[in-house]
Amino acid sequence: MNNFLKPTVIVAGLFVLSACVGGGPKVDPMSYQITPADAERIEIPNVCRASYKIEFPRVAVVEFENNTTFGDMTATNTSVNTKGTRKSVSAGAAGIVGGPGAVGVGYVGANRTDFQSNTQIDSFQRQISSKVGEYAQSAVENTISKVGGTQMYDRKKLDKIMSEQKFQMTVGDPATAVKLGKMAGVQYIITGSVDNIAAKYVDKIDNNNNVGGGLGAALSIGTALANTQAGWNINVEITVQLIDVETGQIIVSQKVTGREVAGGSSNFNPELAVTAAKKAMGEAVDDIKPVFSEKFAQKGYIQQLRGGKAVALINIGSDKGMQPGQKLEAFDFMEIVDPMTNVSSCTMTTIPVELTVSEQVQPGQSWVLIEGKPEVTSRVKVGTIIQRKKLSGQSMFKKMF
Repeated sequence: MNNFLKPTVIVAGLFVLSACVGGGPKVDPMSYQITPADAERIEIPNVCRASYKIEFPRVAVVEFENNTTFGDMTATNTSVNTKGTRKSVSAGAAGIVGGPGAVGVGYVGANRTDFQSNTQIDSFQRQISSKVGEYAQSAVENTISKVGGTQMYDRKKLDKIMSEQKFQMTVGDPATAVKLGKMAGVQYIITGSVDNIAAKYVDKIDNNNNVGGGLGAALSIGTALANTQAGWNINVEITVQLIDVETGQIIVSQKVTGREVAGGSSNFNPELAVTAAKKAMGEAVDDIKPVFSEKFAQKGYIQQLRGGKAVALINIGSDKGMQPGQKLEAFDFMEIVDPMTNVSSCTMTTIPVELTVSEQVQPGQSWVLIEGKPEVTSRVKVGTIIQRKKLSGQSMFKKMF
């Protein structure tokens, strides 16, 4: 296994983590009346109509290459089966017991136990994990589904094409990935490699003598945070590549890392290590979520306004990854005529309002709360294009160590 280190002690400093607030505002759409302002509709300039085209590109994720030694790791299981028989034998004779002046009847003899056993020992080896690349593939698929804005190509159909065309299950070569993408009819292929899985043992810190006020309290908090790392730390490194099938260009190539603890015992458990590595891959891929979010930003439009533009119904919902509490942006499109060339172009500007997805989310629709100054919210109309804001990574904590 790669990079095993001697037990190491890690001390953490005092820091504050910001938490993400889940859920969205409660909205009762029927309690809002439709006003004349709510009925206003956008007028789309001809030059801007192409910008209003809403697409959900098809994306295929292939199994990642495994550049680690985890796929070759084996464990030995030993089964011991013992069968035995027990036989007890007693021997002796009655006689006179005692000395002069004492008469009695006693028993003199010996006991013997014979034990016979038949022991059979069976040992066999098994591979701990030959699916490292598949774990990374699943982690990316899960992240893409949460980001939304795409159509995920069915893995079984992809595997069928690869089998029929005798492609390897991992497609590391961009040219091969492009060829596969064209056969599958997808716009993007996501591939990559698991570059390293390393394990190191971290001792637990005990600073009970420092518990108290002032610095002692700070040290106690730091120790508590550091002790979340106690045990076998499994660190993974993954390279993720996003390939444009039409152009053949690698438009994203990013290395990400993740960490999980595989039990607190000092004895290394390979099964726990593999389970931790699988979770760490999910954490690692989470770091590239903002890139996917920007590339595959969910776009939709406002179908209805209520309450003097206080709430809006949009045409994207949970089936496209929309969740309560998510933030959206709204856009204006304007036609601009160049005074020198007399050529028209379309300019997109952000409307400075805050749109928050409420708890009212259905597969094809969502209700959102609109907040902003009246002179700004007046620019929001039926048909206004909306887009989910760029997401941020969720793996700050693991990077502090």
